[in-house]
Amino acid sequence: MASRRPRKKSEETYHHGDLRRALALAALRSIERDGVSALSLRAVARSLNVSPRAPYRHFASKEDLLAAVAVEGYRMWTAFVASRLDARSGPVEKLRTVVEAYVDFAATHPAAFRVMYAPYATVQETAPELVRERDEGLRAILEVIREGQRARELRDGDPMLLALGLWSTMHGLAVLHVDGQLGRYDRPIEAKKASRAVAQILFEGLLRKVT
Repeated sequence: MASRRPRKKSEETYHHGDLRRALALAALRSIERDGVSALSLRAVARSLNVSPRAPYRHFASKEDLLAAVAVEGYRMWTAFVASRLDARSGPVEKLRTVVEAYVDFAATHPAAFRVMYAPYATVQETAPELVRERDEGLRAILEVIREGQRARELRDGDPMLLALGLWSTMHGLAVLHVDGQLGRYDRPIEAKKASRAVAQILFEGLLRKVT
């Protein structure tokens, strides 16, 4: 009677959904090391010492796997900014912290940042977890803006449009830093100093005008 192939020890340790997240985190490590183009489900499986078929039980394609990596990126960002926010601070100071933390996060975790905002064709954009994590990040910023409007510290208007102005500014600065654009001048621009300056300029437009 033929004996069954023994399962690899590492496969036995992954249960209750652990393998899915382990694959996503392993994929992120692979991207940090070798870039997105070198990523493959088989290579990620090999790095965890599980069977080549194991990832396909959780991800139908590389795009699905990258969506899970993006989810991990958003979770990392949430923890990153939460560690810097002071609940006792006012809404303007909270938004200033968000802008500075956003640029710092991109500089500290460039691989995760790039996957979070990868072109639509390379990531499964409609993955439910990704939609939920992305919406949660926006909801948190919107709530701070609404808090500032209720306190009559921020200008009136659609909170979504104010959030768009905030995000487009801080995202643009983060991308310039991650792509190395801030260091291409005779006087290289230091990212943290730039984020503070840009935040100040931005909030001059967001603040409520006192007449």
